[in-house]
Amino acid sequence: MNKTWIKYLLSVVLIAGLILPAVACTGGGTTTTGATTGATTTKPGSTTAATTTTQATTTADPFLTGEKPELNILMYYLPYDLHQQPSHAVLEEMTGYKVNWFNLPQENATEKLMLDIAGGVSYDFIDRAIGGDAYGQLNAQNALMPVDELLEKYGANIMSAVSEIAWKAVANADGKRYGIPLESFDGPRGADSDPYGVLKGGVGFRSDALEAINKTLPTTLDEFYDVLKAYKDQTDKIPFTSTATGWYNFLLSGFGMGDAGWYKIDGKYVHRIKHPGMLDYLKYVQKLYAEGLLDNDMPINASANAREKYSSNNAMATPMYFWDIPALKAALETNNPNAKNLIATFLAKDAATKPTVYINQGISNIACIPKTAKNPEHAIIWFNILSDRDNFQKIYIGEEGDSYEVKDNKYYPIFPKFNDFQNADKFIGVMHSDVVFQMWQARARKTPEMAEAYDQMNARIDAYVLQPFFDSYASSLPAVMNSQLALNTMINDKLIKAIAEGTDAEAALADIIAEWDKGGGLEQEEAINAWYAENFG
Repeated sequence: MNKTWIKYLLSVVLIAGLILPAVACTGGGTTTTGATTGATTTKPGSTTAATTTTQATTTADPFLTGEKPELNILMYYLPYDLHQQPSHAVLEEMTGYKVNWFNLPQENATEKLMLDIAGGVSYDFIDRAIGGDAYGQLNAQNALMPVDELLEKYGANIMSAVSEIAWKAVANADGKRYGIPLESFDGPRGADSDPYGVLKGGVGFRSDALEAINKTLPTTLDEFYDVLKAYKDQTDKIPFTSTATGWYNFLLSGFGMGDAGWYKIDGKYVHRIKHPGMLDYLKYVQKLYAEGLLDNDMPINASANAREKYSSNNAMATPMYFWDIPALKAALETNNPNAKNLIATFLAKDAATKPTVYINQGISNIACIPKTAKNPEHAIIWFNILSDRDNFQKIYIGEEGDSYEVKDNKYYPIFPKFNDFQNADKFIGVMHSDVVFQMWQARARKTPEMAEAYDQMNARIDAYVLQPFFDSYASSLPAVMNSQLALNTMINDKLIKAIAEGTDAEAALADIIAEWDKGGGLEQEEAINAWYAENFG
Protein backbone atom coordinates (compact mmCIF):
# COMPACT_ATOMS: atom_id res chain seq x y z
CA MET A 1 0.00 0.00 0.00
CA ASN A 2 1.21 3.59 -0.68
CA LYS A 3 3.55 4.89 2.05
CA THR A 4 1.78 8.26 2.22
CA TRP A 5 -1.52 6.45 2.75
CA ILE A 6 -0.02 4.51 5.68
CA LYS A 7 1.63 7.58 7.17
CA TYR A 8 -1.59 9.55 7.19
CA LEU A 9 -3.72 6.74 8.49
CA LEU A 10 -1.32 5.95 11.32
CA SER A 11 -1.24 9.62 12.25
CA VAL A 12 -4.98 9.50 12.83
CA VAL A 13 -5.23 6.14 14.51
CA LEU A 14 -7.29 7.80 17.22
CA ILE A 15 -10.04 8.47 14.69
CA ALA A 16 -12.48 5.79 15.68
CA GLY A 17 -15.82 7.19 14.60
CA LEU A 18 -17.94 6.84 11.56
CA ILE A 19 -21.41 7.39 10.32
CA LEU A 20 -23.84 6.71 7.54
CA PRO A 21 -26.56 8.36 5.49
CA ALA A 22 -30.09 8.72 7.00
CA VAL A 23 -33.73 10.14 6.72
CA ALA A 24 -36.55 12.13 4.76
CA CYS A 25 -40.18 12.85 3.62
CA THR A 26 -43.51 13.88 5.34
CA GLY A 27 -45.04 14.93 8.69
CA GLY A 28 -47.73 16.91 10.54
CA GLY A 29 -48.75 20.52 9.97
CA THR A 30 -49.52 22.41 6.80
CA THR A 31 -50.01 20.15 3.79
CA THR A 32 -48.34 21.02 0.48
CA THR A 33 -47.49 19.22 -2.72
CA GLY A 34 -43.84 18.22 -3.08
CA ALA A 35 -42.30 19.96 -6.07
CA THR A 36 -39.66 17.33 -6.65
CA THR A 37 -41.69 14.16 -6.44
CA GLY A 38 -45.28 15.27 -6.87
CA ALA A 39 -46.08 13.46 -3.64
CA THR A 40 -48.11 15.03 -0.87
CA THR A 41 -45.77 16.23 1.85
CA THR A 42 -46.27 18.19 5.04
CA LYS A 43 -44.48 20.99 6.77
CA PRO A 44 -44.05 21.12 10.55
CA GLY A 45 -45.34 24.08 12.47
CA SER A 46 -43.16 27.05 13.42
CA THR A 47 -41.91 28.07 16.82
CA THR A 48 -39.85 30.97 18.09
CA ALA A 49 -38.65 29.57 21.41
CA ALA A 50 -36.05 26.86 21.91
CA THR A 51 -36.66 24.35 24.70
CA THR A 52 -33.60 23.40 26.75
CA THR A 53 -33.01 21.87 30.15
CA THR A 54 -30.17 21.31 32.60
CA GLN A 55 -32.09 18.69 34.57
CA ALA A 56 -29.98 15.79 35.84
CA THR A 57 -30.58 12.36 34.31
CA THR A 58 -32.21 10.11 36.90
CA THR A 59 -34.70 7.29 36.89
CA ALA A 60 -37.33 10.01 37.30
CA ASP A 61 -36.11 12.00 34.34
CA PRO A 62 -39.33 12.82 32.45
CA PHE A 63 -37.47 12.79 29.14
CA LEU A 64 -36.59 9.14 29.73
CA THR A 65 -39.67 7.96 31.55
CA GLY A 66 -42.44 10.29 30.40
CA GLU A 67 -44.56 10.48 27.28
CA LYS A 68 -42.66 10.40 24.01
CA PRO A 69 -43.65 13.14 21.56
CA GLU A 70 -43.72 12.85 17.78
CA LEU A 71 -40.42 13.94 16.25
CA ASN A 72 -39.98 16.01 13.08
CA ILE A 73 -36.76 14.90 11.35
CA LEU A 74 -35.31 16.66 8.28
CA MET A 75 -33.05 14.95 5.75
CA TYR A 76 -31.71 15.39 2.23
CA TYR A 77 -33.76 14.80 -0.91
CA LEU A 78 -35.03 11.28 -1.58
CA PRO A 79 -37.32 10.15 -4.40
CA TYR A 80 -39.47 8.02 -2.10
CA ASP A 81 -41.46 8.27 1.13
CA LEU A 82 -39.59 6.95 4.15
CA HIS A 83 -42.86 6.29 5.94
CA GLN A 84 -43.48 3.48 3.44
CA GLN A 85 -40.14 1.74 4.02
CA PRO A 86 -40.04 -1.48 6.14
CA SER A 87 -37.34 0.04 8.37
CA HIS A 88 -39.66 2.85 9.43
CA ALA A 89 -41.85 0.48 11.43
CA VAL A 90 -38.81 -1.27 12.90
CA LEU A 91 -37.35 2.06 13.99
CA GLU A 92 -40.57 3.25 15.62
CA GLU A 93 -40.95 -0.01 17.51
CA MET A 94 -37.30 0.02 18.57
CA THR A 95 -37.26 3.62 19.83
CA GLY A 96 -40.86 4.10 20.92
CA TYR A 97 -41.00 7.38 19.00
CA LYS A 98 -43.34 8.22 16.14
CA VAL A 99 -41.30 10.00 13.48
CA ASN A 100 -42.45 12.45 10.83
CA TRP A 101 -39.90 12.56 8.02
CA PHE A 102 -39.22 15.65 5.91
CA ASN A 103 -36.76 16.09 3.06
CA LEU A 104 -35.09 18.98 1.29
CA PRO A 105 -35.69 19.46 -2.45
CA GLN A 106 -33.31 17.98 -4.98
CA GLU A 107 -32.32 21.40 -6.31
CA ASN A 108 -31.32 24.44 -4.20
CA ALA A 109 -31.45 22.41 -1.00
CA THR A 110 -29.30 24.77 1.07
CA GLU A 111 -31.39 27.78 0.10
CA LYS A 112 -34.58 25.96 1.12
CA LEU A 113 -33.04 24.96 4.45
CA MET A 114 -32.03 28.54 5.22
CA LEU A 115 -35.52 29.81 4.41
CA ASP A 116 -37.14 27.18 6.65
CA ILE A 117 -34.89 27.92 9.60
CA ALA A 118 -35.19 31.70 9.17
CA GLY A 119 -38.97 31.26 9.01
CA GLY A 120 -39.07 29.38 12.31
CA VAL A 121 -40.01 25.94 10.96
CA SER A 122 -39.67 23.50 13.83
CA TYR A 123 -37.50 20.50 12.96
CA ASP A 124 -36.43 18.54 16.01
CA PHE A 125 -33.36 17.12 14.28
CA ILE A 126 -31.54 17.86 11.03
CA ASP A 127 -30.12 14.46 10.12
CA ARG A 128 -27.51 14.23 7.34
CA ALA A 129 -29.16 17.04 5.39
CA ILE A 130 -26.21 19.44 5.46
CA GLY A 131 -22.46 19.55 4.95
CA GLY A 132 -19.82 21.77 6.49
CA ASP A 133 -20.66 24.87 4.44
CA ALA A 134 -24.37 24.94 5.35
CA TYR A 135 -23.53 24.02 8.95
CA GLY A 136 -21.09 26.92 9.10
CA GLN A 137 -23.71 29.31 7.78
CA LEU A 138 -26.35 28.20 10.30
CA ASN A 139 -23.79 28.29 13.08
CA ALA A 140 -22.67 31.79 12.15
CA GLN A 141 -26.30 32.91 12.18
CA ASN A 142 -26.70 31.58 15.73
CA ALA A 143 -29.49 29.29 14.51
CA LEU A 144 -28.28 26.08 16.17
CA MET A 145 -28.55 24.71 19.68
CA PRO A 146 -25.41 23.58 21.56
CA VAL A 147 -25.52 19.82 22.06
CA ASP A 148 -22.87 19.27 24.76
CA GLU A 149 -25.21 18.95 27.74
CA LEU A 150 -27.72 16.89 25.78
CA LEU A 151 -25.03 14.45 24.70
CA GLU A 152 -23.62 14.19 28.20
CA LYS A 153 -27.03 13.25 29.57
CA TYR A 154 -28.53 11.20 26.78
CA GLY A 155 -25.87 10.46 24.13
CA ALA A 156 -23.37 7.89 25.45
CA ASN A 157 -23.55 5.74 22.30
CA ILE A 158 -23.11 8.79 20.08
CA MET A 159 -20.19 10.14 22.09
CA SER A 160 -18.26 6.87 21.96
CA ALA A 161 -18.70 6.41 18.19
CA VAL A 162 -17.38 9.79 17.04
CA SER A 163 -13.65 10.53 16.90
CA GLU A 164 -11.97 13.27 18.90
CA ILE A 165 -10.78 15.08 15.79
CA ALA A 166 -14.36 15.09 14.48
CA TRP A 167 -15.76 16.50 17.72
CA LYS A 168 -13.09 19.19 17.58
CA ALA A 169 -14.23 20.05 14.07
CA VAL A 170 -17.73 21.04 15.21
CA ALA A 171 -16.60 22.98 18.29
CA ASN A 172 -16.76 26.76 18.26
CA ALA A 173 -14.09 29.03 19.73
CA ASP A 174 -15.91 28.84 23.08
CA GLY A 175 -15.49 25.06 23.06
CA LYS A 176 -19.21 24.37 22.64
CA ARG A 177 -20.39 21.91 20.01
CA TYR A 178 -23.37 22.76 17.84
CA GLY A 179 -23.56 19.59 15.76
CA ILE A 180 -22.88 15.86 15.62
CA PRO A 181 -20.25 15.07 12.98
CA LEU A 182 -21.22 12.15 10.77
CA GLU A 183 -17.92 10.76 9.60
CA SER A 184 -17.41 9.29 6.17
CA PHE A 185 -17.04 5.58 5.46
CA ASP A 186 -15.54 6.02 2.01
CA GLY A 187 -12.69 3.65 2.81
CA PRO A 188 -11.07 1.72 5.66
CA ARG A 189 -9.14 3.61 8.32
CA GLY A 190 -6.74 0.80 9.14
CA ALA A 191 -3.43 0.98 7.24
CA ASP A 192 -3.54 -2.74 6.51
CA SER A 193 -7.26 -2.95 5.75
CA ASP A 194 -8.53 -4.16 2.40
CA PRO A 195 -9.28 -1.12 0.20
CA TYR A 196 -11.62 -3.10 -2.08
CA GLY A 197 -14.81 -1.09 -2.33
CA VAL A 198 -13.46 2.46 -2.33
CA LEU A 199 -14.31 2.95 -6.02
CA LYS A 200 -17.96 3.95 -6.18
CA GLY A 201 -18.49 6.00 -9.31
CA GLY A 202 -17.16 7.94 -12.27
CA VAL A 203 -18.75 8.38 -15.67
CA GLY A 204 -21.43 5.93 -16.66
CA PHE A 205 -21.65 4.67 -20.23
CA ARG A 206 -24.45 2.88 -22.04
CA SER A 207 -23.05 -0.51 -23.05
CA ASP A 208 -25.09 -0.52 -26.27
CA ALA A 209 -23.71 2.88 -27.29
CA LEU A 210 -20.13 1.73 -26.75
CA GLU A 211 -20.75 -1.44 -28.73
CA ALA A 212 -22.29 0.51 -31.60
CA ILE A 213 -19.06 2.48 -32.09
CA ASN A 214 -16.80 -0.50 -31.29
CA LYS A 215 -15.24 1.15 -28.22
CA THR A 216 -14.50 0.04 -24.65
CA LEU A 217 -14.50 1.95 -21.35
CA PRO A 218 -11.81 4.64 -21.35
CA THR A 219 -9.09 4.67 -18.68
CA THR A 220 -7.15 7.79 -19.77
CA LEU A 221 -8.00 11.37 -20.76
CA ASP A 222 -7.11 10.74 -24.40
CA GLU A 223 -9.22 7.60 -24.54
CA PHE A 224 -12.16 9.49 -23.03
CA TYR A 225 -11.87 12.19 -25.70
CA ASP A 226 -11.55 9.60 -28.49
CA VAL A 227 -14.64 7.68 -27.35
CA LEU A 228 -16.75 10.84 -27.15
CA LYS A 229 -15.57 12.06 -30.55
CA ALA A 230 -16.22 8.71 -32.22
CA TYR A 231 -19.76 8.68 -30.84
CA LYS A 232 -20.52 12.20 -32.05
CA ASP A 233 -19.02 11.58 -35.47
CA GLN A 234 -20.98 8.36 -35.98
CA THR A 235 -24.32 9.28 -34.40
CA ASP A 236 -24.47 13.10 -34.12
CA LYS A 237 -25.99 12.58 -30.65
CA ILE A 238 -24.73 13.99 -27.34
CA PRO A 239 -21.63 12.07 -26.24
CA PHE A 240 -21.50 13.26 -22.61
CA THR A 241 -24.24 15.00 -20.61
CA SER A 242 -24.33 16.22 -17.04
CA THR A 243 -26.04 18.55 -14.63
CA ALA A 244 -24.68 22.10 -14.44
CA THR A 245 -21.21 21.94 -12.86
CA GLY A 246 -17.65 23.09 -13.31
CA TRP A 247 -16.20 20.08 -11.54
CA TYR A 248 -15.75 16.57 -12.93
CA ASN A 249 -13.71 14.67 -10.36
CA PHE A 250 -13.17 11.66 -12.60
CA LEU A 251 -11.42 14.05 -15.02
CA LEU A 252 -9.55 15.95 -12.29
CA SER A 253 -7.66 12.73 -11.55
CA GLY A 254 -5.90 13.12 -14.89
CA PHE A 255 -4.55 16.47 -13.72
CA GLY A 256 -3.30 15.40 -10.29
CA MET A 257 -6.47 16.15 -8.36
CA GLY A 258 -9.70 14.42 -7.35
CA ASP A 259 -12.28 14.57 -4.57
CA ALA A 260 -10.00 16.51 -2.20
CA GLY A 261 -10.38 20.27 -2.00
CA TRP A 262 -6.84 20.97 -0.74
CA TYR A 263 -3.49 19.64 -1.99
CA LYS A 264 0.03 19.80 -0.59
CA ILE A 265 2.20 21.54 -3.17
CA ASP A 266 5.82 22.40 -2.33
CA GLY A 267 5.16 21.96 1.37
CA LYS A 268 2.03 24.13 1.48
CA TYR A 269 -1.66 23.24 1.22
CA VAL A 270 -3.40 25.04 -1.63
CA HIS A 271 -7.02 24.98 -2.74
CA ARG A 272 -7.52 23.12 -5.99
CA ILE A 273 -8.35 26.35 -7.77
CA LYS A 274 -4.62 27.13 -7.36
CA HIS A 275 -3.38 23.62 -8.14
CA PRO A 276 -0.78 23.51 -10.96
CA GLY A 277 -3.04 21.19 -12.96
CA MET A 278 -6.10 23.44 -12.78
CA LEU A 279 -5.36 25.42 -15.95
CA ASP A 280 -4.99 22.30 -18.09
CA TYR A 281 -8.16 20.84 -16.55
CA LEU A 282 -10.17 23.92 -17.51
CA LYS A 283 -8.75 23.88 -21.05
CA TYR A 284 -9.65 20.20 -21.41
CA VAL A 285 -13.29 20.69 -20.36
CA GLN A 286 -13.56 23.79 -22.55
CA LYS A 287 -12.37 21.70 -25.51
CA LEU A 288 -15.02 19.05 -24.84
CA TYR A 289 -17.72 21.72 -24.70
CA ALA A 290 -16.51 23.66 -27.75
CA GLU A 291 -16.48 20.51 -29.90
CA GLY A 292 -19.95 19.45 -28.78
CA LEU A 293 -18.61 16.43 -26.90
CA LEU A 294 -20.00 17.83 -23.64
CA ASP A 295 -23.73 18.57 -23.75
CA ASN A 296 -24.12 22.23 -24.70
CA ASP A 297 -27.14 22.36 -22.38
CA MET A 298 -24.87 21.56 -19.42
CA PRO A 299 -25.03 25.12 -17.96
CA ILE A 300 -28.83 24.87 -17.61
CA ASN A 301 -29.28 21.14 -17.06
CA ALA A 302 -30.99 19.93 -13.90
CA SER A 303 -30.27 16.36 -12.79
CA ALA A 304 -33.51 15.09 -14.32
CA ASN A 305 -32.66 16.59 -17.73
CA ALA A 306 -29.27 14.91 -17.94
CA ARG A 307 -30.60 11.57 -16.74
CA GLU A 308 -33.45 11.64 -19.24
CA LYS A 309 -31.08 12.26 -22.14
CA TYR A 310 -28.90 9.36 -21.05
CA SER A 311 -31.74 6.93 -20.34
CA SER A 312 -33.54 7.72 -23.60
CA ASN A 313 -30.43 6.91 -25.65
CA ASN A 314 -29.90 10.53 -26.67
CA ALA A 315 -26.59 10.65 -24.82
CA MET A 316 -23.93 8.00 -24.36
CA ALA A 317 -22.46 8.95 -20.98
CA THR A 318 -23.20 10.84 -17.74
CA PRO A 319 -21.62 11.07 -14.25
CA MET A 320 -22.82 8.12 -12.18
CA TYR A 321 -22.40 6.29 -8.90
CA PHE A 322 -23.29 2.64 -8.66
CA TRP A 323 -26.22 3.42 -6.36
CA ASP A 324 -27.80 5.45 -9.17
CA ILE A 325 -28.21 2.32 -11.26
CA PRO A 326 -31.56 1.01 -9.88
CA ALA A 327 -33.25 4.31 -10.73
CA LEU A 328 -31.80 4.24 -14.26
CA LYS A 329 -32.43 0.56 -14.95
CA ALA A 330 -36.07 0.67 -16.06
CA ALA A 331 -35.63 3.65 -18.39
CA LEU A 332 -32.50 2.15 -19.91
CA GLU A 333 -34.23 -1.16 -20.60
CA THR A 334 -37.20 0.58 -22.22
CA ASN A 335 -34.94 1.69 -25.06
CA ASN A 336 -32.78 -1.42 -25.14
CA PRO A 337 -33.49 -4.45 -22.90
CA ASN A 338 -29.89 -5.62 -23.25
CA ALA A 339 -28.22 -2.33 -22.35
CA LYS A 340 -26.17 -2.04 -19.17
CA ASN A 341 -24.60 0.80 -17.22
CA LEU A 342 -20.80 0.54 -17.33
CA ILE A 343 -18.78 2.93 -15.16
CA ALA A 344 -15.36 4.32 -16.06
CA THR A 345 -13.53 5.21 -12.86
CA PHE A 346 -11.02 8.03 -12.27
CA LEU A 347 -9.12 8.63 -15.50
CA ALA A 348 -5.32 8.64 -15.79
CA LYS A 349 -3.24 11.32 -17.45
CA ASP A 350 -1.90 8.68 -19.84
CA ALA A 351 -1.30 4.95 -20.05
CA ALA A 352 2.06 5.26 -18.25
CA THR A 353 0.66 7.16 -15.25
CA LYS A 354 -0.90 5.59 -12.18
CA PRO A 355 -3.44 8.17 -10.97
CA THR A 356 -4.23 8.94 -7.36
CA VAL A 357 -7.65 8.34 -5.87
CA TYR A 358 -8.26 10.67 -2.95
CA ILE A 359 -10.24 8.92 -0.22
CA ASN A 360 -12.27 11.09 2.12
CA GLN A 361 -11.44 10.50 5.77
CA GLY A 362 -13.53 13.13 7.37
CA ILE A 363 -17.01 14.44 7.91
CA SER A 364 -19.60 13.70 5.26
CA ASN A 365 -22.50 15.46 6.95
CA ILE A 366 -23.35 17.15 10.23
CA ALA A 367 -26.49 16.44 12.25
CA CYS A 368 -27.74 19.31 14.36
CA ILE A 369 -30.65 20.71 16.30
CA PRO A 370 -32.04 24.11 15.30
CA LYS A 371 -33.01 26.52 18.05
CA THR A 372 -36.58 26.25 16.81
CA ALA A 373 -36.72 22.56 17.84
CA LYS A 374 -39.51 21.69 20.27
CA ASN A 375 -38.05 18.36 21.44
CA PRO A 376 -34.22 18.54 21.50
CA GLU A 377 -33.83 16.14 24.43
CA HIS A 378 -35.99 13.50 22.80
CA ALA A 379 -34.15 13.95 19.50
CA ILE A 380 -30.84 13.03 21.14
CA ILE A 381 -32.41 10.13 23.05
CA TRP A 382 -33.88 8.85 19.77
CA PHE A 383 -30.59 9.13 17.87
CA ASN A 384 -28.68 7.52 20.74
CA ILE A 385 -30.94 4.46 20.63
CA LEU A 386 -30.19 4.11 16.93
CA SER A 387 -26.47 4.30 17.72
CA ASP A 388 -26.46 1.20 19.90
CA ARG A 389 -24.30 -1.42 18.11
CA ASP A 390 -26.97 -4.13 18.02
CA ASN A 391 -29.71 -1.71 17.04
CA PHE A 392 -27.53 -0.21 14.31
CA GLN A 393 -26.83 -3.59 12.73
CA LYS A 394 -30.42 -4.76 13.04
CA ILE A 395 -31.67 -1.72 11.13
CA TYR A 396 -28.78 -1.52 8.69
CA ILE A 397 -28.43 -5.09 7.40
CA GLY A 398 -30.50 -7.33 9.70
CA GLU A 399 -29.24 -10.66 11.02
CA GLU A 400 -26.50 -12.92 9.66
CA GLY A 401 -27.88 -16.00 7.94
CA ASP A 402 -31.26 -14.35 7.53
CA SER A 403 -30.69 -11.19 5.48
CA TYR A 404 -26.93 -11.29 4.84
CA GLU A 405 -23.93 -13.64 4.83
CA VAL A 406 -20.16 -13.25 5.08
CA LYS A 407 -17.90 -14.97 2.54
CA ASP A 408 -14.12 -14.45 2.46
CA ASN A 409 -14.58 -11.54 4.90
CA LYS A 410 -16.96 -9.82 2.46
CA TYR A 411 -20.63 -9.15 3.17
CA TYR A 412 -23.30 -10.29 0.72
CA PRO A 413 -27.09 -9.85 0.87
CA ILE A 414 -29.47 -12.80 1.14
CA PHE A 415 -32.57 -12.38 -0.97
CA PRO A 416 -35.48 -12.00 -0.79
CA LYS A 417 -35.10 -10.97 2.87
CA PHE A 418 -32.55 -8.25 2.11
CA ASN A 419 -35.14 -6.48 -0.03
CA ASP A 420 -36.50 -5.11 3.26
CA PHE A 421 -33.21 -3.25 3.73
CA GLN A 422 -33.05 -1.47 0.36
CA ASN A 423 -33.26 1.98 1.97
CA ALA A 424 -32.46 1.04 5.56
CA ASP A 425 -29.33 3.21 5.61
CA LYS A 426 -31.57 6.24 6.01
CA PHE A 427 -32.67 5.07 9.46
CA ILE A 428 -29.43 4.32 11.32
CA GLY A 429 -27.41 6.16 13.95
CA VAL A 430 -23.64 6.27 14.48
CA MET A 431 -21.15 3.39 14.38
CA HIS A 432 -17.37 2.90 14.10
CA SER A 433 -16.13 3.30 10.55
CA ASP A 434 -14.21 0.14 9.72
CA VAL A 435 -17.13 -1.95 10.99
CA VAL A 436 -19.57 -0.02 8.86
CA PHE A 437 -17.36 -0.06 5.76
CA GLN A 438 -17.49 -3.86 5.82
CA MET A 439 -21.24 -4.06 6.55
CA TRP A 440 -21.89 -1.50 3.86
CA GLN A 441 -20.60 -3.81 1.15
CA ALA A 442 -23.70 -5.96 1.56
CA ARG A 443 -25.69 -2.85 0.77
CA ALA A 444 -23.47 -2.14 -2.23
CA ARG A 445 -24.68 -5.45 -3.65
CA LYS A 446 -28.35 -5.01 -2.85
CA THR A 447 -29.43 -5.38 -6.48
CA PRO A 448 -27.74 -7.58 -9.11
CA GLU A 449 -27.05 -4.54 -11.30
CA MET A 450 -25.48 -2.61 -8.42
CA ALA A 451 -23.36 -5.61 -7.44
CA GLU A 452 -22.15 -6.00 -11.01
CA ALA A 453 -21.17 -2.32 -11.32
CA TYR A 454 -19.57 -2.26 -7.86
CA ASP A 455 -17.37 -5.26 -8.62
CA GLN A 456 -16.69 -4.06 -12.18
CA MET A 457 -15.23 -0.81 -10.83
CA ASN A 458 -13.28 -2.26 -7.93
CA ALA A 459 -11.62 -4.85 -10.11
CA ARG A 460 -9.40 -1.88 -11.08
CA ILE A 461 -8.40 -0.92 -7.51
CA ASP A 462 -4.76 -1.85 -8.15
CA ALA A 463 -4.60 0.66 -11.00
CA TYR A 464 -4.54 3.52 -8.48
CA VAL A 465 -2.49 5.07 -5.73
CA LEU A 466 -4.71 5.61 -2.69
CA GLN A 467 -4.37 8.84 -0.71
CA PRO A 468 -6.52 9.90 2.25
CA PHE A 469 -7.61 13.50 2.73
CA PHE A 470 -9.01 15.16 5.82
CA ASP A 471 -10.34 18.54 4.65
CA SER A 472 -13.81 18.25 6.12
CA TYR A 473 -12.47 17.97 9.67
CA ALA A 474 -11.45 21.61 9.26
CA SER A 475 -14.92 22.75 8.17
CA SER A 476 -15.66 24.53 11.47
CA LEU A 477 -12.61 26.78 11.34
CA PRO A 478 -13.98 30.36 11.45
CA ALA A 479 -12.11 31.34 8.30
CA VAL A 480 -13.63 28.37 6.47
CA MET A 481 -17.15 28.83 7.82
CA ASN A 482 -17.17 32.53 7.03
CA SER A 483 -16.52 32.17 3.31
CA GLN A 484 -16.63 28.55 2.13
CA LEU A 485 -20.22 28.47 0.88
CA ALA A 486 -19.98 31.76 -1.01
CA LEU A 487 -16.56 30.95 -2.49
CA ASN A 488 -17.59 27.46 -3.59
CA THR A 489 -20.65 28.90 -5.33
CA MET A 490 -18.55 31.62 -6.96
CA ILE A 491 -15.95 29.18 -8.26
CA ASN A 492 -18.52 26.78 -9.69
CA ASP A 493 -20.52 29.55 -11.37
CA LYS A 494 -17.43 31.11 -12.94
CA LEU A 495 -16.11 27.76 -14.14
CA ILE A 496 -19.43 26.97 -15.83
CA LYS A 497 -19.38 30.41 -17.47
CA ALA A 498 -15.79 29.98 -18.66
CA ILE A 499 -16.56 26.52 -20.07
CA ALA A 500 -19.69 27.66 -21.89
CA GLU A 501 -18.30 30.94 -23.23
CA GLY A 502 -14.87 29.61 -24.13
CA THR A 503 -13.17 32.41 -22.20
CA ASP A 504 -9.37 32.40 -22.31
CA ALA A 505 -8.57 29.82 -19.64
CA GLU A 506 -5.69 31.76 -18.09
CA ALA A 507 -7.79 34.93 -17.83
CA ALA A 508 -10.77 33.02 -16.40
CA LEU A 509 -8.64 31.29 -13.80
CA ALA A 510 -6.90 34.52 -12.84
CA ASP A 511 -10.29 36.15 -12.33
CA ILE A 512 -11.46 33.28 -10.11
CA ILE A 513 -8.26 33.36 -8.04
CA ALA A 514 -8.53 37.14 -7.57
CA GLU A 515 -12.11 36.73 -6.36
CA TRP A 516 -10.99 33.87 -4.10
CA ASP A 517 -8.23 35.95 -2.54
CA LYS A 518 -10.50 38.95 -2.05
CA GLY A 519 -13.46 36.97 -0.71
CA GLY A 520 -11.76 35.17 2.16
CA GLY A 521 -9.70 32.54 0.36
CA LEU A 522 -6.38 33.84 1.69
CA GLU A 523 -7.71 33.57 5.23
CA GLN A 524 -8.84 30.02 4.48
CA GLU A 525 -5.37 29.13 3.21
CA GLU A 526 -3.74 30.44 6.37
CA ALA A 527 -6.21 28.62 8.62
CA ILE A 528 -6.03 25.33 6.70
CA ASN A 529 -2.23 25.28 6.75
CA ALA A 530 -2.15 26.02 10.48
CA TRP A 531 -4.75 23.29 11.07
CA TYR A 532 -2.83 20.66 9.10
CA ALA A 533 0.40 21.60 10.90
CA GLU A 534 -1.32 21.28 14.29
CA ASN A 535 -3.06 17.97 13.58
CA PHE A 536 -0.72 16.16 11.19
CA GLY A 537 2.67 17.76 11.65
